[in-house]
Amino acid sequence: MTDSATRAPHPALAAWSELRRSGSARAALVTLARADGGSSRPVGARLAVSEDGRAFGSVTIGGCADGRARMAAERILRSGGRELLTVPLGEEDAVALGLGCAGEVDLLVEAVGTSTADAAAQAFDAAAGAMEAGRRAALITPMDGSAGKLLVREDGARAGTAGSDTRDAAAATLGAALLHDGDARSGVHEAAGERWLVELLTPAFTLLIVGATDIAVELCTMAARLGWRAVLIDPRDELLAESRFAVATERHAAIPAEAVAGLMGDARTAVVVVAHDYKVELPVLRVALRSNAAYVGLLGSRRRAAAVHALLADDGLTPEQLGRLRMPIGLAIGAQGAAEIAVSIAAELIGTFRGHAPRERMP
Repeated sequence: MTDSATRAPHPALAAWSELRRSGSARAALVTLARADGGSSRPVGARLAVSEDGRAFGSVTIGGCADGRARMAAERILRSGGRELLTVPLGEEDAVALGLGCAGEVDLLVEAVGTSTADAAAQAFDAAAGAMEAGRRAALITPMDGSAGKLLVREDGARAGTAGSDTRDAAAATLGAALLHDGDARSGVHEAAGERWLVELLTPAFTLLIVGATDIAVELCTMAARLGWRAVLIDPRDELLAESRFAVATERHAAIPAEAVAGLMGDARTAVVVVAHDYKVELPVLRVALRSNAAYVGLLGSRRRAAAVHALLADDGLTPEQLGRLRMPIGLAIGAQGAAEIAVSIAAELIGTFRGHAPRERMP
């Protein structure tokens, strides 16, 4: 069994996805190209304003920048074309934007169409496809002169155009460098005599959830809101067929250890075991703890954790591998009930995915 559920799109594609669903044929797209003054929302945050005035997404979390962005979008909708808008921020505006101190932001405002003949539509649609397929991609937008967008996937495939063969070649070179060097190269670059906004798009985080339980239901719901893939695994096909599990991105009725081994991805994958059954848990943990999963967590008490560690050690797992196991699972916030436990697990996953260690692992 494999079912799909609607979930949040990739953050860089959210405004475009909402615009597409709105049915609008044309719009103005505002992209945060640069933020000076400290940490901020990532470059690539977008606001789309449709031809009937509806707004989707945001380039900030409030303040004057969003107001200026909306005004510029309405102006571009009337006149067409594009412009690069620099918005200076005072201390109050910087706090609203999420910057550490006052500075300025650059906003690229451009008219786009949603038909398949438009370069933006081609690039964004290909980006969405790459994310669904689990492939990284680079999105390159010229900031000077005429409009265009080119998407370069890590397998070399392209979609859209920067406007000419010469421009496409320059954009593809920038995209290849970004895919090779990683996110540190995201931002504005100069090449072929003009400036380019280069963005690295990476697939959504994936949760392999073992055990069709009440906690799994809550986790799948949260994953959908966070834009994560929630893959629910349980050997009981009749249980997975229940409507309460329909929110999962995928449902697999299979031997859990075999399914985890077959579905295991890269370091953007987490394994969450909430089956509470040794016969299921131990084989899964033997696979997961030997993998490169970013996170492996098991539901249970500290007393039960000691027994699990001993059993896995007898199976030959090393202290380093055992040290990766999060048990008890989730942040220690005194969670009670399925919903609160799922919140604690999701919070710990966010910390792991974002490179923060909220608490020490079990010894």
